[in-house]
Amino acid sequence: MGIVFIMKMISKKSYIYLILAGIFVGLIGIFVKLIGSDVHFMTLAFYRMLLALIFIIIVVPFMDKKWYKIKKEDVSNYFIISFLMVVTFSLFILANSFAPVQNVVLITNFAPFLVLIGAYFVLKEKITRTKIITLIIAIAGIIIINPFKAGENQLGNLIAFVQAISYSLLIIWMRKEGKDHKIGSVIWYFIFASLILLPAPFIFGFGNLSGNTLWLVLGLGIFSTGFAYLFHNLGLEKVGAEISSIIIMIVMPLAGISAAFFLLNEALNLRIILGGTVLIVAGIYLEFHNRK
Repeated sequence: MGIVFIMKMISKKSYIYLILAGIFVGLIGIFVKLIGSDVHFMTLAFYRMLLALIFIIIVVPFMDKKWYKIKKEDVSNYFIISFLMVVTFSLFILANSFAPVQNVVLITNFAPFLVLIGAYFVLKEKITRTKIITLIIAIAGIIIINPFKAGENQLGNLIAFVQAISYSLLIIWMRKEGKDHKIGSVIWYFIFASLILLPAPFIFGFGNLSGNTLWLVLGLGIFSTGFAYLFHNLGLEKVGAEISSIIIMIVMPLAGISAAFFLLNEALNLRIILGGTVLIVAGIYLEFHNRK
């Protein structure tokens, strides 16, 4: 009985980690909106990576004492993953600069279905009838959101859609290399990502970090990136990848949309919410199918 109780407590803690990860990721758009034009988006991406690296390199070695031991053949894979992270993170920041938070977080949820398509060609995974049905439903959700529709948010929506493509490529590559659950690898991802973005502040400026902006940048780097990745990996240790994806898929948009509504007075767009709900439902169904 004691062992069962302990296992249940560990499982609950893992779900809490994943919920916190989803909340922190969902708040990225809030930080970006509040920082505004004080910091160029590429410089902001560099600060985000660097601060996350500092946080992770302090914490992770306590969990993975051999994180520094890597094979030579791993270096190229780490670099590719880091490059895709840089592209994805930078586009996510840029998308939030041009479109409402709700648009960006919901369009991002199209990524799992792009992974489905990419995995068929790259990983030679089978596409079942259920996967085809969920893909069609997801496409219907994107049609409802209509990120290509002309208007004031068109540019931000398009960037968010391109970001979803980049994110799906990142997931496919990490699955191909089998490194998505190794927490020590995260340090190397952020080391390479920080090096790739190092020229950004010298090219675009270091930004105006006075007043609240500095605290917002710290929040973006430490909480919405460092803590988010840490909690996500801690959750994955005890919870399957499919269930963790479902939790993040639900919590991230809920946290982002709620925070944008209450903190930024962002009006809710029923069409965007409806399309996003369709995406989330289809995504949950897809992940349960993958779990089986």
